[in-house]
Amino acid sequence: MSSNRKSRFQPLSILEFQQCFATEEACARFLFEKRWPKGWACPRCGRSKCYPIEGRGLYECAYCRYQASLTAGTVLQGTRTPLRLWFLAIFLMVTDKRGISSVGLAKQIGISQKQAWAMLHKLRKAMAVRNGLYKLDGVVELDESFFGAAKEGGCRGRGTAKKKVLVGLSLAGDGKPRHIRLQVLPRIDRAHLMPAIEGMVAAGATVKTDGLRSYLALGDKGYRHDRIVAARTDIMEELRWIHVGISNMKALIGGTYHGLGAADGKHLQAYLDEFAYRYDRRHRPDTIFTRCVVAVAACPVWTYRDITGAKPVCKKTQLQAA
Repeated sequence: MSSNRKSRFQPLSILEFQQCFATEEACARFLFEKRWPKGWACPRCGRSKCYPIEGRGLYECAYCRYQASLTAGTVLQGTRTPLRLWFLAIFLMVTDKRGISSVGLAKQIGISQKQAWAMLHKLRKAMAVRNGLYKLDGVVELDESFFGAAKEGGCRGRGTAKKKVLVGLSLAGDGKPRHIRLQVLPRIDRAHLMPAIEGMVAAGATVKTDGLRSYLALGDKGYRHDRIVAARTDIMEELRWIHVGISNMKALIGGTYHGLGAADGKHLQAYLDEFAYRYDRRHRPDTIFTRCVVAVAACPVWTYRDITGAKPVCKKTQLQAA
C-alpha cells in the first residue's frame, strides 16, 4: 500500500517545477489564484472589480481607486526578491523532509546567506500561522523534551538543556501518527503546561501522558486523561510515536542545521513550526508546495524586524548620536 501511495502522490521534479514557474508572470498568476481563489477582493472596500496597472505590478479598485500589489498585506510585502526565487525557496524547503539551511538555500538560488535566512524565517511564520488554525484531536500523546546541545537537537533528562519543549502528537484510528505540535515553554510546570495544551489540543480529546504530576489537571480542563505510570507499564512503548517524532526533530536540527547556536536558539520555535508543517503533510508531497503558497498568501505581514525582535530606532536619537 505504501508503494501505491508513493506512486499516486509524487511531487513535481525540479525540472517540471522550473518549467511550470519559469517566468515572473507565471508565478504572479499562480499567487493571484491562491490569494484570491474567488477573484480579486479590494483590501479596502471588499469589492471584486479591479484594473491591473501595467508595468507597476499593482491592481486598482474600480470603485474606491485603492491600489494594492499582489504581495501587499502578506508575509511577502515589500520584498524585492523575484517571485521565481520565492517559489523555488518554497519548493526546496517543503519537498525535502530534511528542509534546507540558509547556507544551502543561498547556494542553490544565488543570493546572500542573510537574505536566505530572512526568506526561510518568513516562510516558517506562514507555516506557523497555518498550523495554528488546527488543533490536535482524537487520541493525543503528550510529552516534554529538551533542546539546546551545540551539535545535536538537545540533551536527555529534565532540566539538563536550555530549551524546554512540549510535544503533542495525534493518532489515527489505526494507532499511526497523524499530526504533531511543538511548543517552547519557559518552564515545565502546571502554570505553563495547561495554557499550552489548551492551545494545541481540542477539548474532549483523549490525552496520554507519563506520570508527571503537572498533567493531573487535564481532567478538569475537559480532556480524558490516560496517565501512564512507569512502574506499571513501559512508557517508551506506550508513547512510542511521540518519541519517534522528537527523535526526527532532533535529527533535523543536528543534521540540516548542525545544531542551533546562541543566535539561532531564540528562533527554536520557528524551526519546530517548520518541522510540524512538513510532518503534518508528509503523506501528500504532491500538494505541499501549493498548500504552502496558499499559507504564504494568507499570512499577515512579518518583517525582518519582527524576525529579529529589533526595536525601531528613533530618528531623533540618530540625529543626536550623529
